[in-house]
Amino acid sequence: MQRKKYYDLYELYTREEMSEIANKEGFLFVETSNGDNYEIRKSDVADFIVLEAERCGHAVDIKMYVPNYEIEEPFVSTYGCFLNKINPTFREEIIERLIKLQTTNTKPRKVKVFDNGIFEKMTLEELGEKEGKTLQYDKFYKKYYQQHKIENIDELEVEWWTEIRRKCFAIWLYLLFYW
Repeated sequence: MQRKKYYDLYELYTREEMSEIANKEGFLFVETSNGDNYEIRKSDVADFIVLEAERCGHAVDIKMYVPNYEIEEPFVSTYGCFLNKINPTFREEIIERLIKLQTTNTKPRKVKVFDNGIFEKMTLEELGEKEGKTLQYDKFYKKYYQQHKIENIDELEVEWWTEIRRKCFAIWLYLLFYW
């Protein structure tokens, strides 16, 4: 079986390693603007961003998705090696490493990727999933989205109260001058 050329830079995980990562660490689906698709360990995000940007001459945008078909928005997106959008809580986890890679002579760690051919043939059990459930997401990513929802709800409450205050002030002014 001949592998696509974009695998040349990255060593591939074995089936057993992929299963262990899926069950113990978590992985992300990666899509690049060059049409390449990968699956990587969650802990390799900062190093992968820098390696892939360097490999493509910084002319690549990267989108990373959590393993949950219901979430269509990227978990992480980049312009070259710079973050575009990212979950705020996950950003805190990777930003120190990413900045160090971008601004010093620190070399990125070697990143391995999942073998797409093997990955597609893996069973749900090997991937730590069950039919109709998103255990991978629940175990490794749900916390990020729960925190994000809480922050969004707080923002909406502030906006709601601000709007009510604005309307009450307008009514008060109206009554003050026209009654």
